[in-house]
Amino acid sequence: MIDIVHLLDDFAMGGVTRALTLFDEPAITRLARSRVSPIQPSVRLAPKIDAEIIVDHIAISWSRLSFLASLRARNRKARIFHVEHSYTRGFEGHEVTSRARFRIMIRIAARMFDKIICVSDAQRAWFENEVGIAPERLDVIHPWTDRIDLFNLPPNEKRGHRPLHLLAYGRYAKVKNFAELVVAMRSFRPSQVRLTLFGDGPQRDLLTALATDLPHVDVLGPLDDPSVLLELCDAVIVPSRYESFGLVATEARMAARALIAADVDGLPEQAREGGHIAPLGDAQEIAEAISWALDTNLAQMGVAGRRSVKGHHTRILHQWTQLIRETEGAVPDTFSPKRKFAVGGAVT
Repeated sequence: MIDIVHLLDDFAMGGVTRALTLFDEPAITRLARSRVSPIQPSVRLAPKIDAEIIVDHIAISWSRLSFLASLRARNRKARIFHVEHSYTRGFEGHEVTSRARFRIMIRIAARMFDKIICVSDAQRAWFENEVGIAPERLDVIHPWTDRIDLFNLPPNEKRGHRPLHLLAYGRYAKVKNFAELVVAMRSFRPSQVRLTLFGDGPQRDLLTALATDLPHVDVLGPLDDPSVLLELCDAVIVPSRYESFGLVATEARMAARALIAADVDGLPEQAREGGHIAPLGDAQEIAEAISWALDTNLAQMGVAGRRSVKGHHTRILHQWTQLIRETEGAVPDTFSPKRKFAVGGAVT
């Protein structure tokens, strides 16, 4: 029986903590025991961990490099994987002031891992082609969501003449671009479009204020189960500024709801069937995408989206079980400070 330890520093990470329920699935528990090890952000020396697999879910930073080096040095027999939940081309464009320095940090950190698990094909392409990580050190495994009951929601009927009902949810933070979405609703009458948002975060008061005089916009607090609101909506809109994958988009497809997604990072991969990909950077662009939706058969799109995601959970389980089975006979790639490393190119 393989032991897996997940390193986590934030237990309010939403999709990340939900994704860990994957390791409670029978297909995994037959092969491995999993547990979570909380790591304080200030810790510099990694513990010695009694496990064959260590999965790091914590964002890479300059201050974490000493921790990662000690994690590799003190756990030479373990395979160490890093799941990259955050960094993408879009993140780099919006949040990083020195692209060269940022990429050097990632390449140094990559030396400490046997593999980096990317959560989308777009993220992997960025890591390989722009950051300079060797392709054999990269895998793609999409995030898991435990909201399987969404497959039981009945598909929509054609909307007819009633208002288009849009749903958006997630963390109320700048990256999600919900403020521009609310402003875009000023372009429509209540008889045309309704918007419901739910979530929580630093922009909650701002969103509430922006919607004060908009009777067709509801800004709600957090909700544990999105199925009730998903059942009532015609489409889910995801206007994020950047998004490594976007579990909200997956859940929309599972619920047979049409998806309107920003043309950033991993989101277009989820809208190839049952979705509409568009620039959604500002209120004008978002309003144009909503206008497109007014004249579209969203019910049919929703059915196509559900069909495209049917095998999603089976694929994820297969990929993780493969990694576990490989570990049973693997010879660990022992860390050596003398391993070749080209600052300007690929990690080798």
